[in-house]
Amino acid sequence: MFRNRNFIFLWIAQFISVGGDTFTFLSLAIRINELYSDPRESVWVLGAVLISFALPQLLLGFFAGTVVDRFDRRHIMMVSDVVRALLVPCFILLRTPNDLPWVMVVGFLVASTSSFFNPARTAILPALVKDEDLLSANGWIQVGQTVARLAGPILAGIVIAAWGTDVSFLIDAASFLLSALMVFFITGVVTRVEASGVKEHSAWEDLKEGARFATKSRLLQGIVLGAAFAMLGLGAINVLLVPFLNRVLGAEADAIGGLMSAQAFGMLLGGLLIGTLGKRLPPAITAIASLLLFGIAGIFFGMAPSFTFALLVVPFVGLVIPPLTGSMQTLLQRGVEKNMIGRASSFVEMSMGTANLISMGAAGWLGSWLGLRETFVMGGGLLMLGAVACGILLMRSSRELRLKLAGSQTGSGSNTDL
Repeated sequence: MFRNRNFIFLWIAQFISVGGDTFTFLSLAIRINELYSDPRESVWVLGAVLISFALPQLLLGFFAGTVVDRFDRRHIMMVSDVVRALLVPCFILLRTPNDLPWVMVVGFLVASTSSFFNPARTAILPALVKDEDLLSANGWIQVGQTVARLAGPILAGIVIAAWGTDVSFLIDAASFLLSALMVFFITGVVTRVEASGVKEHSAWEDLKEGARFATKSRLLQGIVLGAAFAMLGLGAINVLLVPFLNRVLGAEADAIGGLMSAQAFGMLLGGLLIGTLGKRLPPAITAIASLLLFGIAGIFFGMAPSFTFALLVVPFVGLVIPPLTGSMQTLLQRGVEKNMIGRASSFVEMSMGTANLISMGAAGWLGSWLGLRETFVMGGGLLMLGAVACGILLMRSSRELRLKLAGSQTGSGSNTDL
């Protein structure tokens, strides 16, 4: 994969951008904590800011996907990066609690711009790599994002300790400019959509066409179902992990940090696995197996008799996430028409965002009603049921996809396995 010049530029752009994001989120958390002396109030305010980042994908996602399918994906990515580079320094204005509304507006605008960048990145990848390399490419992108999320907070902490949060925000802005520069260097491939004829319709017609596709495509429904169930599981983990470890297993703060590192190590290993073995793995089977193993790991984690047992299980939770997300992305990129990938990708991300919000809201209530351990076990069972339902939809669509690929590869000798 890393002999492909254009893929290298895309990989670097993602790595820099994701790493830069950690600078902003850590800086916002620190600055909000400094402004509000009451811990409960600071948690509520931080939650409100995070919601301002989450809403645009739900509100604008499908429209953003339509834009991605109508214009040059490369240009959309560059413009999105430049706009975010201009917006992020505005977080420096957060000096008093009275500035919070403006910060939430800026957060909403930054996330709105990201809702255009993300589907454009998904849609451009099939133009950069061969079809049989898509799963490996998605796996290596997962590796880059995981490393960036691991290293970013460490570097951000050093920068903030030495020079303060203002410099941290500026570094994130610079990361977006570097990302735009990397995308600019992507050349020699078709990243426009005019050839598909999509511009023959109005934007409103394209929106309706995307909605019809979402309701009829078994492939997209299977991807959405699998991704939504995965986010249901991850949302519950994010909300209940610390209370479960502390109250049920008696773990201290430093031990909890070690467990999170173990999960991150599992994610890194999963990304490396899918990156190196991607050509040999059928994406549909990989997605179903990953979702099933995610559920099994969740059940074992919830039944953990001790912190040591949980520490042994949690790397497997991280291990299955990159194969799951990478295979879902690959199925979408292979099985959806190029002039529809933006809308399909946005629909998946909207579904994931909705599932994540539902999961985070329901997890706290279920944890207090059923118990923390029981909620984890129930969540694992739901993930396994989701794997079965997802598998039924994906298998039903596999014959159609095989015929489609066979027709597009006639005479090429390619034998891409779904």
